[in-house]
Amino acid sequence: MGATGHLGSHLVPELLAHGHEVAVLVRDRAQATRFPTSVLVHSGDATDRRAVGKALAGTEVVYFLVHSLDRPDFADVDRAAATVLAEAAQRAEVRQVVYVGGPRPDGPGLSPHLRSRAEVGDVVAAGRVPALVLRTPMVIGAGSASFELLRSSARLSPWVPVPSWMHHTSRPVGVADVVHFLVASAHLPEPVDGAFDVLGPERLSYLDLVQRCARVLRLPVRVPVPSPLWSHKLAAQVAGLLTPVSATVAEPLLVSLDHDLGSGGTPVTEVLPAPPGGLTSVDNAIRAAIDPPDEETGGEVFTEEQTVLTDASPDDVWRTVSSLGGDEGWHTIPLVWTVRGAVDHLLGGIGLYRGRAPEVGAGDVVDFWTVVDRDDEGRRLVLRADMKMPGRTVLDMRVDREGDRTRYRQKVTFTADGLLGQLYWAVQKPLHDIVFATMAHGIVRSASKR
Repeated sequence: MGATGHLGSHLVPELLAHGHEVAVLVRDRAQATRFPTSVLVHSGDATDRRAVGKALAGTEVVYFLVHSLDRPDFADVDRAAATVLAEAAQRAEVRQVVYVGGPRPDGPGLSPHLRSRAEVGDVVAAGRVPALVLRTPMVIGAGSASFELLRSSARLSPWVPVPSWMHHTSRPVGVADVVHFLVASAHLPEPVDGAFDVLGPERLSYLDLVQRCARVLRLPVRVPVPSPLWSHKLAAQVAGLLTPVSATVAEPLLVSLDHDLGSGGTPVTEVLPAPPGGLTSVDNAIRAAIDPPDEETGGEVFTEEQTVLTDASPDDVWRTVSSLGGDEGWHTIPLVWTVRGAVDHLLGGIGLYRGRAPEVGAGDVVDFWTVVDRDDEGRRLVLRADMKMPGRTVLDMRVDREGDRTRYRQKVTFTADGLLGQLYWAVQKPLHDIVFATMAHGIVRSASKR
């Protein structure tokens, strides 16, 4: 149920790919055309006992993904649908119910949206059929109303209003990870009854999320503007005019930002396996949702290399390399990247952005760079510069042994975009050589102090 929504539209093809027979319940029969012919389509409303009962006949696992935020009485509608579902699942002798709700923060004054999500979870859990309740904060994925609000906030203006609620935090999760856990719930050896948290790997404020989204989109840093009068209702009305999300849907979502979300519960990995390779980082989840083109360039290639030998251990040098950026900085001439970033910002680039996740992998952002590759075993980190320039710059850093010492190798490759790119390389090369040579020696010096 809820197969045509954001999560459902991702889940159905994954269930089919894993060899499951899938039946869906849709309100409008015309929506059946979006599903493969192998999907059994039932039509009817989620509050219609007869339609739900017919759809559940012969079903082992039921996914309840209904969410009626597009109407003012969403809490009443979702409660009624959950009640019908719980009763029908018992009559149909369903083995497992799976429900995706929202976080349940402590304290009074829950927003209507979060209160409804918690109530629906309670109704489903109170049924006779074991109910696996998955509590997720913002789901990052194309089509998610929360994510569309985030993306629009990053894109619409170089300024972003910052009322107090923009400083509350959450642990957003990528849609691919949520779908992974949903599919895994169909393979449980025994039914599970209980509520579990599905959380992303990073805790960020909503302002941080706007900045991170802008960074992945390669937009300049958004300028925060303190806005104590920027109410949820006003923000929702603006969203209704300027974004794909209606004011009716936006307001309850924005009111939920009055809470810090995503902590205190039992992690879902207590009962379901984690995704292969671990949870998706925020950067990669955003990138998958917006799918920006990877700008490739061809032309003359220029390289510059630095090699430094040190008595520091390879592990210490690698730890320094893999923690570059953010609060750790770049171990080079003070303020040089700040000045370069300011110039890039004036040109409409992302050069002023500073930040990174505690652990980064391919696709994640590190200040004004994006990780191309990270190999911990081979001690190699490859970054691509995202500042505006007439070409493509790649920074390749490697750590290995040379006899009883450690060798740090640093290679910068610039692929020029035509004559302008060649001129750019020639003009900036004298300073470039000093900056990156200082960086190579600074990394080794920092590693020696560990």
